[in-house]
Amino acid sequence: MPEDYPDQFDDVMDFIQATIRRLKRSPDKQMAVLPRRERHRQAAAASPENARGKGRRGQRGRNRGCVLTAVHLNVTDLGLGYETKEELIFRYCSGSCDAAETMYDKILKNLSKSRRLVSDKVGQACCRPIAFDDDLSFLDDNLVYHILRKHSAKRCGCI
Repeated sequence: MPEDYPDQFDDVMDFIQATIRRLKRSPDKQMAVLPRRERHRQAAAASPENARGKGRRGQRGRNRGCVLTAVHLNVTDLGLGYETKEELIFRYCSGSCDAAETMYDKILKNLSKSRRLVSDKVGQACCRPIAFDDDLSFLDDNLVYHILRKHSAKRCGCI
């Protein structure tokens, strides 16, 4: 085979290696490693009752914090223009960072509310990825090889 398509051999090998790495860290293995509390939290977040808002105490009643959330998607669903049947587990950061608010942040917020600052736009801590998953390699429907870098969160934090 290498002699038939010598210019694509390295790409195919990269694709195979990336697929093997992805299989080694499959979500089935990861769920078993998560502590019981985190598994229950993820299951509760995914339940249809929470999606409609029932059972919630409101924004102030409970601070979920900055957490890693996962969803199973088709690569085409990412909206990047790729047509493929390849699937992935997309992980993203969600939640609030109120707990990470420092004294500085509180002072800025108070000064902004009392209009003592020139700008009313005060930045606040955001729940963002602090590490990303390995690169995702896939073939599209036209058999063209693609690599997505920094496409999915691995760890989240308040920045």
